[in-house]
Amino acid sequence: MSSEDSSVPDGATRVGGLGLADRWLTVLLFGALGLSVGLLVPLLANWAAEVPWMPFQGPLQLIGSFDHDWLTWGRPAIGAVLGLLVALFVLRVSPVLTLTDERIEIRSGDEVTVIEREKVDGVRRKGSNIVILSATGRELFHGEVEGSKDALREAFLRHDYPWESA
Repeated sequence: MSSEDSSVPDGATRVGGLGLADRWLTVLLFGALGLSVGLLVPLLANWAAEVPWMPFQGPLQLIGSFDHDWLTWGRPAIGAVLGLLVALFVLRVSPVLTLTDERIEIRSGDEVTVIEREKVDGVRRKGSNIVILSATGRELFHGEVEGSKDALREAFLRHDYPWESA
């Protein structure tokens, strides 16, 4: 969470998204998870094929029987690449909010939503989600935004948005 980003307009505050260290950690964790799954697939498939109540015995035996030399390194490599792709997707769709006194801009991937200040009647945290409400109680935004509860609250209060403690 950074308000020092050069792409943030003067006087605006950016919340959400992950910092550089957290982005690297996310990529490494998803890559390692994919690699581990790639290593364990034949072992898990063989074990599951021996469990009498497990459905899809035939496909599990087939998956466990792939023993070509290239699969020894191929499965973990494919798993790592798939893990990295999932990590990039997660990082891309994680919402980033840019707050000004006039509006809230929510960017998630290529999608940008703008909520004008006069439409906002309340902002609150619900678990790890931020909920932005209109005067009629309609949810203008409900999504998980990265950052500490205090930092998020301070960012909204800095721009005079009505924060409701929850």
